[in-house]
Amino acid sequence: MKTTLALLCVLALGACTWETYQNAQGQTRLRQKYPAGSGIVYTQGAASQNPHYHGLRPEPHVLTPNQK
Repeated sequence: MKTTLALLCVLALGACTWETYQNAQGQTRLRQKYPAGSGIVYTQGAASQNPHYHGLRPEPHVLTPNQK
């Protein structure tokens, strides 16, 4: 049971970094949304360092490896 729960959590978190697209033949495929090694920074909301924004939804911003 614990293994299944852990696996579902990993899959749920990993699903946020994938997107669907249509290839040249019209088939729907999956690809990574961001390059490998990208980080995400939250500027608003609960993940922000500023406590005045905790009532808002966090806004993610991607830092690609060449921006670091």
